[in-house]
Amino acid sequence: MPFTRSIRRKLMLGLALVGLVLAALSLNAIFGLRWYRDAVDDLDFAVNEAPRRADLAEVVGVLFEPSLIQPRDAVAARFQREELAAGLAKARQGVLDFHGRLDRLPPTSEADARRPVTEALLAEIGGGLDRLESLHAALPDAEHREQTIQRMLRELARLQVLAQQVPDYGDGLTRTLLDSRRMYKSRVRWVAGTSLAAVAMFGCLAFFGYRWIFVPVRVLHRGASRVAQGDFDYRVKLRTGDEMAELAESFNKMTARFQEIRRDLDQQVRDRSRQLVRSERLAGVGFLAAGVAHEINNPLSAIAMAAESIEGRSADWLAGAGDAEAEIVREYLRMIQAESFRCRDITARLLDFSRTQDTTRGRHDLAGIVSEVLTMVRLGKYRDRNIEFDPARSCWAEINGSEIKQVVLNLVANALQAMPVDGKLRVEVAERTDEAVLTFADDGCGMTPEVIEHLFEPFFTRRESGKGTGLGLAISHRIVTDHGGTIEASSEGPGRGSTFRVHLPRKTALGSAA
Repeated sequence: MPFTRSIRRKLMLGLALVGLVLAALSLNAIFGLRWYRDAVDDLDFAVNEAPRRADLAEVVGVLFEPSLIQPRDAVAARFQREELAAGLAKARQGVLDFHGRLDRLPPTSEADARRPVTEALLAEIGGGLDRLESLHAALPDAEHREQTIQRMLRELARLQVLAQQVPDYGDGLTRTLLDSRRMYKSRVRWVAGTSLAAVAMFGCLAFFGYRWIFVPVRVLHRGASRVAQGDFDYRVKLRTGDEMAELAESFNKMTARFQEIRRDLDQQVRDRSRQLVRSERLAGVGFLAAGVAHEINNPLSAIAMAAESIEGRSADWLAGAGDAEAEIVREYLRMIQAESFRCRDITARLLDFSRTQDTTRGRHDLAGIVSEVLTMVRLGKYRDRNIEFDPARSCWAEINGSEIKQVVLNLVANALQAMPVDGKLRVEVAERTDEAVLTFADDGCGMTPEVIEHLFEPFFTRRESGKGTGLGLAISHRIVTDHGGTIEASSEGPGRGSTFRVHLPRKTALGSAA
């Protein structure tokens, strides 16, 4: 329904229902009061203002009592005449009042139809009162008193009949009562109907208010409580199609986003923990390397020099010995010298690993550095491997050239050693807005997730014994970290090759230059 698309429209609908209830009750009260006022006015007019036939008959009937008096003396005769005179005056005043009320009647079709008959009867009653006054004037004649009284009684009887024939305008009271009773029943039905409608509307308002507002608020409160207790998998489900549903959807998105951030933070914590362990190992290795290198370097130099001196001093003696024996001695002496120098190289690398070089960083072309390293590598023993690199454009960054060259050399050497004959190594240099990315992708032996996890730890190696120290990637990791960059390793599994990506900032951060 279109009016249920938002809480604002729902509230407007509720207010409209309340307005209809109030309007119905108010109109019913106003019309009831107006009907009551009209009924009171009709009753007041019918009781106090309308010309009534009973009043006219009453004033005519008043004349009968003094007419029936039998006077025995002059005093009684005078009293009779005075009572008849007063009664005639009262009757004439009653006719005038009846006529005046008749003139004040509101113009209605019924009153207009009765008016000619009423005026004709009033005129005859007036004429009868005139005749009664003439007969009243003849009462002092004692000889004809009896006849006069009889004629007056006959005239009074005729006036009484005429008065009873006058239309009774007081019968409007009965009609007013009937109309009032009928209107009362109608108003009762109206009040009952509007009351039932008001109750129904209020029930609808309470039901939809509970369904549209209270239930969604309760659901949201329950969801917030669940999430506050750590149940981040809980989702609020509302299908009201309004702002409450949008709020629930936003709440679910916020919870999902919080879960993603939490997982990312947990992963970062694990990564940082491994880096801290790795850094701690590197620090320990550096401490040991500094001591071991200084302690071993001098004896190794002495051994190498002694072997060289023995070879020079024993030249004459070896000349007198047999060729086989002389060749064996020379081979041993050369082996002693070679292994001594090899051990010196190892100690030198340990010293380089433990020592932070304070060379300055400058603006270097990474593509040029990679090209130089690949040129030297192609002259070595890995000529049977294919290396793809297209230095189409320069990529400049503020780096320590010699350190980054060592990183490139270590990564290229590891890749070539892990590749079979005719294997392929693809090297790329990508320039981005704030960083440069060096990618080394080979099709060699690949790596497992366990190997990747420990790849940059010191002395961790998968080469055969005696063919590697396990320091190359650790040193590369330290160099890249010192530059404010990152180095990543990935592999789809054993036998599916490996990929290393080095991210280096193009500009040196303040305070990070070595």
